[in-house]
Amino acid sequence: PAATALGADNILERVFIVKLFLDKNKPNQIAGAAGFSTRENKVYVIRCKTAVVACGGAVNIFRPRSTGEGKGRAWYPIWNAGSTYTLAAQVGATLTMMENRFTPSRFKDGYGPVGAWFLLFKAKVSNGLGEFYAGGDAAKEELEKFMPYGASPVTPTCLRNHLMIKELKEGRGPIYMATDVALNAFLDERREAGMDEKSLKKFWKHLESEAWEDFLDMSVGQAGLWAGMNVEPEKVGSEIMPTEPYMLGSHSGCCGIWCSGPDEDWVPDVQHESRSHKYKWGYNRMTTVDGLFTAGDGVGASGHKFSSGSHAEGRIVAKQMVKYCRDNADFVPELKVSAQEIADEIYAPVRRYHEFVGLSTAADVNPNYCKPAGLMMRLMKATDEYGGGVATYYMTSGKLLNICLDLLQLLREDAEKMAAGDLHELLRCWENYHRIWCVESHIRHIEYRKESRYPGFYYLSAYPTCDDENWKCFVNSTYNPESQEWSCEKVECLNIFSTDPWL
Repeated sequence: PAATALGADNILERVFIVKLFLDKNKPNQIAGAAGFSTRENKVYVIRCKTAVVACGGAVNIFRPRSTGEGKGRAWYPIWNAGSTYTLAAQVGATLTMMENRFTPSRFKDGYGPVGAWFLLFKAKVSNGLGEFYAGGDAAKEELEKFMPYGASPVTPTCLRNHLMIKELKEGRGPIYMATDVALNAFLDERREAGMDEKSLKKFWKHLESEAWEDFLDMSVGQAGLWAGMNVEPEKVGSEIMPTEPYMLGSHSGCCGIWCSGPDEDWVPDVQHESRSHKYKWGYNRMTTVDGLFTAGDGVGASGHKFSSGSHAEGRIVAKQMVKYCRDNADFVPELKVSAQEIADEIYAPVRRYHEFVGLSTAADVNPNYCKPAGLMMRLMKATDEYGGGVATYYMTSGKLLNICLDLLQLLREDAEKMAAGDLHELLRCWENYHRIWCVESHIRHIEYRKESRYPGFYYLSAYPTCDDENWKCFVNSTYNPESQEWSCEKVECLNIFSTDPWL
């Protein structure tokens, strides 16, 4: 349909967009974008009246649990490099809730999903002693530290993580998904209901196939790992563990870009001079930059959309973009920089490689440049050790965060010396630029918010619990492209829909 409507020549594929541009004449107006082909030596410079940035969340910004031969195994798509947040921030769009992260509990090493086992098979988690700790008195006592959220009928995901981490830190690990117990419980129920042995065997085969099919559908690697480790889920439980942190705005995460809601009466009409405090300013899902829209992982403070909700947001945005173009029919975008300047910046790592590659016998070791793979490892080391990664059980502090920011600044300086020997490495270079920007906003937000809003996802040592009295609010940040400075601020959280009690 797109090819028919637009024409095949107007659809660009395998092009990595790496920069957005503001208009030369109209302040705070998107005017274009630039990127490069990952298959040909071409740079694309595009002028536009409106644009949507929807490049997913951020992966490989923290050191993953799977390293060495398991390197690259992750829960979220590894091609999500934080580009959504970086591209928007660089042109001055306000970000929101960037302190939020998601560290899902998944099957260890394979990152296989646990939802089907919890919801379909009614499986429970146990510690290394075989105790189903989540429903015990100790767990209830621990949850009382996080009221009112600890009293929620369904324990929030981050607090379920917190209980798991407590078991691990106190030496009662590993944590198991009791797959064998769950599957056999189904058989016991059928026996009690009077099912004969022949029917039981047939039912058992059905359960087995459901258990494996779930992973062959969603996580083939997990099924492969089970097979390689001689694990039969109907006979023995499997380890689960919280992963490294990810950043996203569509699953159980809510970081992203501050966007306008629909221009409808039910959306609060906040009277404030700055869009970063308003809930609507004309076009649904438009960022604080005129003409720049986002959807899915890009829309902040709006989690649990998943794929269907993200798809719906994409349709909303497409219609709003058309409306914006019609409303601004006379606007002619003009960029501040020339196409040649843009091309020179994008291809700088390639030029650097060819200029200096002859000075060393090994292309990967050179006194005049670094390769993107090494730079990414440095980024992961800094965030893991100082930004609350798995190395510290997600614990960090003001001091550690400031060290992390210093390391990111050094990393940004060294990133200017990255070199790319081919188009794939050029892609990796620009992914690293985006990751550094993205994780810097994350660290700044955690440092600004003097509480641990998501215990189990991260902990600020001086403020280990939630502080609703002072911090039941959004934290928004804006990067000023002119002054090149960041600013963070509190933004009031208004209840559009209320429950009693409101959690």
